[in-house]
Amino acid sequence: MRAVSASPSAALLGALSYTNGSAAAFLDPSTRDGLSRPWLALRDELRAAGLELLATDDLHGRKADFVIHVNAHATRHAVPTFAILMECGLVHPPNVDEHRLRRYQGVFTWMPELVEKGLATQIRLAHPLGKGRVDGYARRPQLLVMIAANKALPVWRPAQDLYRERVRAIRWFERHAPQDFALYGPGWDLSPRLPTRLGGVIHKVERSLPRFVRWFPSWRGAIPAKAPVLERARSSLVYENVAGLRGYITEKIFDAFSVPAMCRCIGAPRMSPIYPRGLFHRPPALCLLR
Repeated sequence: MRAVSASPSAALLGALSYTNGSAAAFLDPSTRDGLSRPWLALRDELRAAGLELLATDDLHGRKADFVIHVNAHATRHAVPTFAILMECGLVHPPNVDEHRLRRYQGVFTWMPELVEKGLATQIRLAHPLGKGRVDGYARRPQLLVMIAANKALPVWRPAQDLYRERVRAIRWFERHAPQDFALYGPGWDLSPRLPTRLGGVIHKVERSLPRFVRWFPSWRGAIPAKAPVLERARSSLVYENVAGLRGYITEKIFDAFSVPAMCRCIGAPRMSPIYPRGLFHRPPALCLLR
């Protein structure tokens, strides 16, 4: 990946740190599906104010004057540290650890509960839509697609777990409409991942063994970007990671908007001020899966 150097005129240097590893992709313009655009916009705004923002990977021994965490993690810095919380607490439990959050000089999140407690400032991360494309759905060969990774929650919350609902939907379409449905994304050559650490242990064992079982016949493989698949599909089935959380929305639905493909999204309640009525459904509303 291309190394990034700070502007020589920058008065202060900031470091962007990611809880799951390298933060370099957040500031790389070539990151798939435009996911880096909000972070590049943040970098540019800071630069206009006389500050520079680099990924921690690109500091190369230089000392940062401030640090921004993407999702909450260990705060061992001797400089002002801030957090931008992207994931919900069920996916990343430290993001709702109030004791941990109080260590930050500032916390920014979509989670209204943290805002109401005075622990954070509410923001909503922007997602790129592009110019869109209207080409006539009849000329798109695939009726329905799902693009998702074979993941699971790190905790046991079956009432809110939409990873399990994704698997249920995939199985339904494989049984009843195998010619009309295609699944894309990493990890579907393994069994449906189970919640908690047990799921990771099982997948680690499976990766070390020969593959004799095709777990998901609809799986077409992992893809480098979503747009080329969505541009060939008339509709997209989108599941958020968790159900029932106020304000919880990820990039998934915007991927379908940007193509555009017709979309049904299962996940967050009370989002009608932002999205058209009827766009969101809770899993039981998909009566065809019963």
